[in-house]
Amino acid sequence: MSGVVIGLVLAGVLIPGGIILAAVLFAISLISYFELTRATGVHQEDGKFSILEICGYIAIIVHYIQMLLVGTHKYYIFSIMFAFFLIMVCYVVNFPKFKSMQAMAAFFCFVYAPVNMSFVYLLRLRSYGKYLAWIPFIAWVCDTCAYFAGRAFGKHKMAPILSPKKTIEGAIGGILGSVAVGAVFGYLLYRNEVHNVNVIYMLMLITFIGSIIAQLGDLLASGIKRDHNIKDYGNLIPGHGGIMDRFDSVIFVIPCIYFLAVVMISHF
Repeated sequence: MSGVVIGLVLAGVLIPGGIILAAVLFAISLISYFELTRATGVHQEDGKFSILEICGYIAIIVHYIQMLLVGTHKYYIFSIMFAFFLIMVCYVVNFPKFKSMQAMAAFFCFVYAPVNMSFVYLLRLRSYGKYLAWIPFIAWVCDTCAYFAGRAFGKHKMAPILSPKKTIEGAIGGILGSVAVGAVFGYLLYRNEVHNVNVIYMLMLITFIGSIIAQLGDLLASGIKRDHNIKDYGNLIPGHGGIMDRFDSVIFVIPCIYFLAVVMISHF
């Protein structure tokens, strides 16, 4: 049921795009930043927000305002450097209240979730964005196909210490499922917009690369949880955990899909 609701919300924001999509991405970014800072020790043990966290939230607001005003990745370096300097200044001013690793974690959490997630908005703005904005979510298709392929054929462990249940056979199944979805999207784009059969092969290549990156993103999120001895990032979504538990692989792959689409699709 949670998956169905997530799918409906996804359709409800990706189809219209614009300010609706930006608002939902902003909310997801705030929640995911909270989950990450709590997991990595930036959030204070007494439940109060630390000044490092507050700096991160300010940076998220600045980043999304810039995103809405400019609508391109070319100026993302501004908000990233703004977050870096703001967090580091707060760390220095409050020294030795915080450890250096907490300051670095606060900055990492900002880039990892809010910045990466915002590329969905930029992808939706591009030519053929109503199709391309769906592509990062092949990470979920990859997860599902990898799960069933692993259950059916899995014998060789892929990362036995980090994620004992993942197998090489499952990973291959996830890649094949993602490429199949890429072929479907490529065909729709070919029939309705581009009328160049090469777009099908480019979408298959993009989803092939994206599925590999998505599985690395899933392992990254698992590694963070294992490092900090937590099972889930949160309990916001019944049956899934927190936002980061559901979007971990998606968040990691979004900017990669964006730049691949810019290079491969924009010239059609």
